[in-house]
Amino acid sequence: MIKSRFAGQGCGPRPNEIIQLMLGEHDIRISYWKAWRSREVALEYAKGSSGTSFTMLPDYLHRLVVANPGTIAQIHTVYDVVVGHRFKYMFLAMGACISGFNHMRHVIIIDGAHLRGKYAGCLLTASAQDGNYQVFPIAVAIVDGENDSAWEWFMKMLLQFIPNKEEVVFVSDRHSSIYNAISKVYTAAKHCACVLHLIRNIKTHYKNKHLGYLIGKAARAFQLSEFYTAFNEIKNINPSCAEYLIDIGLEHWSRAHFSGNRYNIMTSNIAETWNSVLHEAREYPILPLVEYIRTKLMNWYAERRDVTQLGSSRLTPRVTEILEANFERSGGCL
Repeated sequence: MIKSRFAGQGCGPRPNEIIQLMLGEHDIRISYWKAWRSREVALEYAKGSSGTSFTMLPDYLHRLVVANPGTIAQIHTVYDVVVGHRFKYMFLAMGACISGFNHMRHVIIIDGAHLRGKYAGCLLTASAQDGNYQVFPIAVAIVDGENDSAWEWFMKMLLQFIPNKEEVVFVSDRHSSIYNAISKVYTAAKHCACVLHLIRNIKTHYKNKHLGYLIGKAARAFQLSEFYTAFNEIKNINPSCAEYLIDIGLEHWSRAHFSGNRYNIMTSNIAETWNSVLHEAREYPILPLVEYIRTKLMNWYAERRDVTQLGSSRLTPRVTEILEANFERSGGCL
């Protein structure tokens, strides 16, 4: 509908005009970003070209870096004899994310999510958990898919500000490309599996819900004695499942055996929460998607700064709540 109405106009309608058109003529409410997306498609048809959002991306990222000191933005292209240099990967880490990560525990949750727009592809993310138990996005990348070369490129981009040290811990699902990339780029860092993904795999292969409970209990145990109490139960119920867990490597999923420090982060829920926030935006063209991410980060950090300034405690609000609850529960203890 937008194409037929505005195809003759060089600049096309503004998104707000499209919103009013759909509401007035069809009594349908659409979001600003859906209006933007329809405008981009209409312009592509009108000009007889494709990839308008991609052509605008380099200038947008340059302006973003100038306006936000410390930001790392990079586009990787490949040469095609027909069209010349063609977009392949994009990486973005805002300056505020980079500087903020220096004050975080160095546990990084990485994950990938499929894009549902015209050009498909995959969104790779790296996130941490801040002192208030909130999602702290570090970096994003847009790539052609979750493959070895894409994850390796993403890890090399992270290496610009996240050092290859033993103190660094990565948490991820058990995707083979992630394993390959970390083993090549972050040779000194630690890597552990998301317990929820592991439990889902166990439930799928061994068809026993109680095994999932026991694996979660064993994985979260702090002491070896606790771990082996739960693990021996797993052995008794299903010896082949126990063998499977041993083959994975106990240090890879069990906190008691892990040589690094993953703190309370036993799952990749932080990354999945960030992906769910971007659920609708993953349908957008690349430029509106990046702009949506930038806007979301600005709003989050502004709100969190206001909350921090209001409080008088040296602790974050969430940690204060936990301490108060523990204090009440321990009131009757001797």
